[in-house]
Amino acid sequence: MTSNPPRPGGHRSRRSWLGLAAVVAAVALAVTAIGWSAAVPATIGPGSTEQGQGADVGEKTTTYWLWQAAQLWHVPTPVPVKLSTTVTTPTLLAAAASSYVINPATAANTSVRWTFEETTAAPTSTELELRFTDGLTRAAVVITVYLETRTTPPVAPLTFLIYWDAGAYAPSGITVQTMQVLVQACTSVGHCP
Repeated sequence: MTSNPPRPGGHRSRRSWLGLAAVVAAVALAVTAIGWSAAVPATIGPGSTEQGQGADVGEKTTTYWLWQAAQLWHVPTPVPVKLSTTVTTPTLLAAAASSYVINPATAANTSVRWTFEETTAAPTSTELELRFTDGLTRAAVVITVYLETRTTPPVAPLTFLIYWDAGAYAPSGITVQTMQVLVQACTSVGHCP
């Protein structure tokens, strides 16, 4: 019995087709993913930093109290101090980097965590009004809190973490529908825009 000799390049030809098919599949998957992400609100996982701004995410801050990041996180233990919701009695900022909550919170609950930086240019004894609008897979929540800078300016930039307790949401199931932050300086304590 005689056997036919293998055709030169027969295996290479099959490998080339398999490689081309893999490239086409990867491109199709990437185009599909881009289409899906353009059509739906952002979904973030535990600890991932929100990137950029769009129709659903925006900020307006002062030049000395800057929004650095927004992340899906958990309320720390122990639960941080709650910022004041009364314009005439703002929470005095700590002299060191600190954490705060903006609504009643339970340790370990899923939360949105904002990172703010107070620069050395922050004016002293100035009340700031912070308005947060959050919509996570349901109707948006608007919370306004008040804080006051210290009587001495910081000698170096300080980081402040602010948590919003999102309640019983599972971290993998939160979709951000809207997230807006507005930071405004008040003309004096108790007199805010």
